[in-house]
Amino acid sequence: GHIQGAACSEEGIYLGHAGGLEMVGWDGKLIRRIDAPSHLGDIAYADGKVYGAFVLRGKERGKLPGMVKVWNSKLEPIAEKRFAEALDGIVVLGKTIYTGVDRWGHGKHPLCCVKRLDLDLNDLGNTDVDLGYEIHYGVQTMATDGKDLFFGNYGGTSRVSADLKKSEKIALACSEGFAQVPKSVSKRETPVFFTVRALGGNMQGWRKDPTNNPPRIEFRFHEYKDGKFTDITR
Repeated sequence: GHIQGAACSEEGIYLGHAGGLEMVGWDGKLIRRIDAPSHLGDIAYADGKVYGAFVLRGKERGKLPGMVKVWNSKLEPIAEKRFAEALDGIVVLGKTIYTGVDRWGHGKHPLCCVKRLDLDLNDLGNTDVDLGYEIHYGVQTMATDGKDLFFGNYGGTSRVSADLKKSEKIALACSEGFAQVPKSVSKRETPVFFTVRALGGNMQGWRKDPTNNPPRIEFRFHEYKDGKFTDITR
């Protein structure tokens, strides 16, 4: 499948998808690839660790539990914990892990459900956030600028306060991967984020003919200033 989530560190970019997880250097060269147990959605990086949100697709129809898995920066497994709900979208802010819960499925709905965990993966409870517009499934990607949260959904992108009480829609497409670039890499004082998107038509294109139309992705870089994102890709 297509890229489901992205994260980065000073050493490189992490890309997660339904079948695996890759680490790619800032020079574009593959460093490591590992397989993912079932459907890996979004990923996040914080303090030398990579966090992944999963939907565990089994044989029993209608039951799709979730899991949060943690690796070190070299993609060696550290910890994991399973949950009753399917999960997607994940980010770490301070001592709190935020991950999205898919409560509604494909049908359109204006709410998203967010689960909070501590850094030991203990469940701190779920909160519904009214986005003010309709989305499909749950949150697809999450990121943070160190203060607020950003939720990329199939339907739009929102800036959400850390206490999950305030939300506003913003102009940025980031449902396939989204993360802040370290200042040592961006060389800018203002925050810079990158987004990922599939090229070649995704399921309408390269999934039908991967030989002549192989899967490709594009990174775009965005400066975040005064509450707005400006594309600075060159």
